[in-house]
Amino acid sequence: MNFKNLVLIVFIGGIVASCGQATYKKTPGGMPYKIISTSNDTQKVFDGNIIKVQFTRTFNDSVEFTTTNSLPVYIPVTGQSVPYDLSEIWTKFKKGDSVIATQMMDTFIKRNPQHPDFVSGKYKKGDKIGIKMKILDVFTSDSLARVDEEEMNKAWAIKEVELVANYIKENKINAQKTETGVFIETIEAGTGNPIVEGNYVSLSYTGKTFGGFKFDSNTDSTFGHLEPLRFTVGNREMIKGVDLGVLNLKKGAHVNIYIPSLLGYGSQPNPQSGIKPYEHLVFDVVVLDIKEKAPSAPPMQPGQPQ
Repeated sequence: MNFKNLVLIVFIGGIVASCGQATYKKTPGGMPYKIISTSNDTQKVFDGNIIKVQFTRTFNDSVEFTTTNSLPVYIPVTGQSVPYDLSEIWTKFKKGDSVIATQMMDTFIKRNPQHPDFVSGKYKKGDKIGIKMKILDVFTSDSLARVDEEEMNKAWAIKEVELVANYIKENKINAQKTETGVFIETIEAGTGNPIVEGNYVSLSYTGKTFGGFKFDSNTDSTFGHLEPLRFTVGNREMIKGVDLGVLNLKKGAHVNIYIPSLLGYGSQPNPQSGIKPYEHLVFDVVVLDIKEKAPSAPPMQPGQPQ
C-alpha cells in the first residue's frame, strides 16, 4: 500500500474521554499506541465486523480533521493490515474503548523516500501524525451497520440544512431553499423551458468550499479543463447537490448553488481535491445549453471495431 493510502487509513481516530492509566505499547510494525478502556462493555472487535468510530487526526499537534460535532465513520475490519497502522490492532479493541496513537513521518520517509509529498517538502522528517479514536459501536454485519448509518444520516441531514441556512442568513446571501435541501442564489434568471430530469445540460462552473477554497472549475485554466460540463440530469452522473440544484433552471441562468455536505461528498471526498469530510460546498453555475436528451452515439461505420 502506498503512502497516500496509509494517510487515508490514519483518518481513523476519535475523541478520547479520558487518558486513564494505560501505558503505550507498539504495534508489530512499530507504531506507538495506548488503549484506554472506560466502559464495562465486553463486545470485542473481530475480523468481518464493522466498527463505528469518532476520531481526531492531528498533524504536528494542530487538528487537521475531526468528526467532533459531525457524523461518525464506519470502518470494515477486513483482517488485512498495514505495518505501522491502526489496522494492525483492530481486534485488540472492544466497544467503548479509546485509543491514542502516533505515527512519525520519518518511518514513512524511510519506506518510500521518493514519494512526491516528501520530495516536494509537504512532509518532512520530524513531522508526526496524532490519532485519537473512540469505538462507539461494533456491528457483526454490513447490513446492521448500514441501518445505523442511515438513521444517523437522516438526523444529520436535517441539521446540515439548518447549518447552511444559518450561514446564508449570517452572510446576508439572497438564496432560497428548495424542497430538495439545496439553496439557490439567482444572479441571472435565464429564459426558456426549465430543466427537468432527463434533460442533457451544458454548464460552466466553479466549485468552492464555504471557506472560499476553490477545488475545481472549467472557467479557470489552472484546473486544465475548459470544456463545458455536460451530463444528463437525474442520471447520477454528478453529486446529488448539483443534480438537484440545476432542476428548474433555464438556459442562460447564472446561480450559486449552496450544497449541504451530505448532498456533496459527505465523509469521502477525493483526498486530492482538498475538500475536507463533511464540508459544505457552493457551485457558481451558468447554464450554457439545455437539450431534451443526450445526443445519440454516431452510427457504426463499416469496418469500424465493435
